Amino acid sequence: MVEILDSTLREGEQSPGVTFNVDEKLTIAGLLDDFGVNIIEAGHPKVSEDVFRSIKLIADQGFKADILAHCRAKKEDIDAAISCNVDWVGIFFCISKQRLEQHFKLDLESAINQILDSIQYAKDHGLKVRYTPEDTARTDYESLIKVMKSTEDIGVDRISIADTVGAMTPIKMYNFVKKIKSNLKVDLNVHCHNDLGLATANSLAAYEAGAKLIDVTVNGIGERVGITPLSEICLSLHCLYKVQNNWKLDNISKISDTVSKFSGIKIPENTPIIGENAFLHKAGLHVSAIINNPAHYEIFPAELIGKKRDIIIDKMTGKHTVKHKLEEMNLKVETEDIQKLYNYAKLKEKGRVTENEITQIFSNYQNLNIMIQ
Repeated sequence: MVEILDSTLREGEQSPGVTFNVDEKLTIAGLLDDFGVNIIEAGHPKVSEDVFRSIKLIADQGFKADILAHCRAKKEDIDAAISCNVDWVGIFFCISKQRLEQHFKLDLESAINQILDSIQYAKDHGLKVRYTPEDTARTDYESLIKVMKSTEDIGVDRISIADTVGAMTPIKMYNFVKKIKSNLKVDLNVHCHNDLGLATANSLAAYEAGAKLIDVTVNGIGERVGITPLSEICLSLHCLYKVQNNWKLDNISKISDTVSKFSGIKIPENTPIIGENAFLHKAGLHVSAIINNPAHYEIFPAELIGKKRDIIIDKMTGKHTVKHKLEEMNLKVETEDIQKLYNYAKLKEKGRVTENEITQIFSNYQNLNIMIQ
């Protein structure tokens, strides 16, 4: 079994230009809970009063999902999380030599002590704790294992492997997770950034190697170019790995559209799964095949995620496609009219023949004769 942590309300709000108001956050959290994610990362309570208030409101909703607050390894952050009544804290602290020396001005031992003190403080106050050594993928392995084992020894609940700048490849991620797992017993999570477009592939590689939870955001939004998208990971796990979770996959489109609206980030038409083109079929041979059986050119049916397949009429269209489109639109025409629309589509230099065009054309047969002449 693999779990999903959605970080749209924390990582997603770090997208350039994105700010959610409290009502929008409550709406998104409700949709995610209904979808069936395991943990909702609601934000960093020390960022602002609005973020603190939204985390507390979300935690007070009684959702099925656990609620996690993002925290530095500082008592003041954990106190804020406690006040929000969350289930988890996600404590992050980078231990790479470069960051310790240049940013924190600490040696490794001092950093480990600060991390352990924070974890123990959170545990003493009844919180479940996930620790993330930020920039895990580029941190010296000996230092990494030292801090991970130290956190495991005092009872950290989970450790998250963060590919903070998207520097991993799938095979490197697989081997990395396997190597860490061979030294630890605690459950591992993974948080993959998408700087080189490999976030989903790296997350799946981590899952194959034994990671128990994957971080995602709706539409993959997040710092810079974001992290692993919810839609891609859930559909990949469902279709390729036959994972049987209680996800309401038919809600994917609604969640994606809602976050797109609230964030102001449009979904590109060619985005896998949720893009407008995901179930549009164009080439004549393709359309003939999907009319017979959609599985010929669809890895999963459109209906699984609440979408509808459609076919495009343009210069690449075959007559069988034209006939099917007209039948689909409940337009009853003669064979010669199918030929005329086919000819019209072939002559159109740019773009598709839209349904509105077809309706206008066949509202008056004379229109069609005029257009083809």
